[in-house]
Amino acid sequence: MNMEQLREFVSLENKKRDLDAELKATNQRLDELEDLILPQFIEAGVPSIAVTVDGSTRTLSIYPDVYASPRNDRADVAAALKASELGQYVAENYNSNSLTAYVREVWREIVQAAARENRVATEDDVRAALPKPLGDAIKISLVHKLSSRKKA
Repeated sequence: MNMEQLREFVSLENKKRDLDAELKATNQRLDELEDLILPQFIEAGVPSIAVTVDGSTRTLSIYPDVYASPRNDRADVAAALKASELGQYVAENYNSNSLTAYVREVWREIVQAAARENRVATEDDVRAALPKPLGDAIKISLVHKLSSRKKA
């Protein structure tokens, strides 16, 4: 047996375990910081900001993401989809991801219309744009997320 290769393998396994632990801790701290930073962006009404650390600049941006979920139970939503001529989203149940994708399509249209009207789109705008039975059956949630990209 090649002991050098075995030692290298064990060394890399140890390094991998340490890096995995460091990555887990880093992701946890990023989540904590995001929870602290998002309200600051929202309160200040700032969509993005460039931050330079150690000579590297990243642009932090806040963006809303929309999700759809039942107000009461899934059966109400399935019935509402059928009544709204959106039966393609329903089998015995309905596909949450497909429904959310549909609501996101509506959301994008609402955001564009609101921008043309020089106003901010809301959950109520989305609900009003949905077929009434569906709008009454689902909860619309805007979840703000933080994105970061390296500035060129």
